[in-house]
Amino acid sequence: MKPSRFHHLAAVSLLTLVAFAVRAVSLDVQPLWRDEVDALRFATVPWPKMLASFTRPGWNGPFYYVLLRGWVALAGASEYGLRFFSLSFGALCVPLAYVLGRRLFDRSTGLLVALLMATSPYLTWYSQEVKMYTLVPALALLAIYGLRRAIEGSKWHWWAALVAATSLACYSHILAALLIPVQILLYFAWWPQARKRWAGALASLVSLTLPYLPLLAWQAPLLLQERETGFLPYTLSEMVETLLNGWSLGMLGWGWSWGVVLMGALAVWGLFFGGKIRNRFALACWLAVPLLAMWLISLRQPLFTDRYLAWAAPAFYLLISLGLVSLMRMGGWGRWMTVALVGIIIVLNGVNLWRQAATPIKSNFRAAAAYIADYRVPNEPGVHRPSGETGGFTCYLPLVMSNCCGFNELVIFQIPYAKYTFDYYFPEDEYPWAEGLYTNHRSADGSYLIGEREVADGMQEMTAGRDVVWLVATETAMWDERGLVQAWLETNWERADEAHFMRVDVYRYVR
Repeated sequence: MKPSRFHHLAAVSLLTLVAFAVRAVSLDVQPLWRDEVDALRFATVPWPKMLASFTRPGWNGPFYYVLLRGWVALAGASEYGLRFFSLSFGALCVPLAYVLGRRLFDRSTGLLVALLMATSPYLTWYSQEVKMYTLVPALALLAIYGLRRAIEGSKWHWWAALVAATSLACYSHILAALLIPVQILLYFAWWPQARKRWAGALASLVSLTLPYLPLLAWQAPLLLQERETGFLPYTLSEMVETLLNGWSLGMLGWGWSWGVVLMGALAVWGLFFGGKIRNRFALACWLAVPLLAMWLISLRQPLFTDRYLAWAAPAFYLLISLGLVSLMRMGGWGRWMTVALVGIIIVLNGVNLWRQAATPIKSNFRAAAAYIADYRVPNEPGVHRPSGETGGFTCYLPLVMSNCCGFNELVIFQIPYAKYTFDYYFPEDEYPWAEGLYTNHRSADGSYLIGEREVADGMQEMTAGRDVVWLVATETAMWDERGLVQAWLETNWERADEAHFMRVDVYRYVR
């Protein structure tokens, strides 16, 4: 093995360890939020329901939940154990980005993109979340690398790798299907070299299309119809700004706006002045196609959130790497400028990594559940389990009204969906609880259908016979934007205590 090659492999290995370390050190600092608990719920449903989800309309990511199910069986359902699954794919993205950067451009570009991927606050954040937002980027990197190797004339197994990685990505997230038109454009971007591989490309396209048809049967009508999605509407420029901010500086954006300008300028410089023009065009397609498709879909139904396009982030980091390499090759001042810019980027990434770990961001049901648990004194012995341990996952049954008589207390969830996350941390399997009243129904003229009188009747029935009522409130405007439920409790009960956590408020009322 040549020394230079050995040194590059050692550097990539070190960067992969760095990626692992920066993700692992703060892996369970943030509590689980509802999407993560949902992932655990979906991964632990009975096998017949799980298998049916592969063709179930509206169901996103069935393959990811199958993988997560196996992981939970091996590693358990603790916060750290669950998130370690995502961390593994996040760290895997680093060597995958290196080999792709080296294949498309050179080793220097590969090393720089590995450095950017390893220390990216944005990718670190999603490596610490129990969702598919590191699995899909890893599969996208593998698929594009496989396509490039196949076009270069390598053996047929690279076409197989392309088909397998793309198919698994499509079954891991609905919008990963946009990887297929990206690959078609990349095939033509690498013309005329790709012309000799038309048979393999056609066979791969057919192989990709057939397994995807069960999903396409419901995805196409779902994506094309006008409907309420719960997402905010974004213009194309707002989408670009959101992605640029996130990919450059992470969740909290320390260093905005000059940090964003720096990263964006380097990416633009790389697009116009770095490496082979066909490969630069390929990166532009990788960035533009999913973004434009998301924008077009969102014209009919708002669907944009940056994490859905996380698999396009490696193209952004590759362009930045190209910009840095282009400056470095100018020699003299260019090399010193490159060193300075890399240093600035590392400082930006380091500060934002620290801020993401040190700043409460996600809904803190961990603290809310512990707060209520400190008050709980059952009238008779109950079943206890350590906080965060799910036992047999009985806490993930569908929401129903509970009248468990172990306590003469009632926990009201406003919004009701919060109960899933609360139950992950709460040390009791059974306790009296109720769904907060939904008061946001409106008539055709915009007037509310439920007023204070109806709320009073419902709350009196709900709280009858209770000595203590807990109100666990989060995202309340989605369920009771006028605050009628809490207003009734404030009027008819005495507020004995309260506590406020990140995105979760807890109130204790007594008669």
